[in-house]
Amino acid sequence: AMSKENVEFLRLGYEALERGDLDTFKALSRERLDPEFEFHHVWDGRVFKGYEGTMEWLSDTRETWKDYKQQVEEILDLGEHVVVVLGISAQGAGSGVPVAQEFAVVWTFDGDTVVRARSFTSRAEALEAAGVPK
Repeated sequence: AMSKENVEFLRLGYEALERGDLDTFKALSRERLDPEFEFHHVWDGRVFKGYEGTMEWLSDTRETWKDYKQQVEEILDLGEHVVVVLGISAQGAGSGVPVAQEFAVVWTFDGDTVVRARSFTSRAEALEAAGVPK
């Protein structure tokens, strides 16, 4: 079914980022992101739009954080929404302060097109946003 393909798409995208394979990440993004795609980022409240915005997010992240690593801990297939739970570790590029935290993203699909992503600082919040009862 479609949602299995969407889960696989996200898995491939996150794996590409984890190993620093930006070509694959860019190709996947270009192929599947809706032109009106919006990524709502929990840390600074910014909204990144479309493929260009996604690339901007990527370069911002690399400038802000040293040794930025994200590890997929869980992918939950909820049909229209897919929740990805991540462990993030990094160091502030300026401050050198280490950060380690849980992070979860609710990805929303229309068919096989990604229309929205919203990030949260916990799995519980993300699941609630995706409409999963507690």
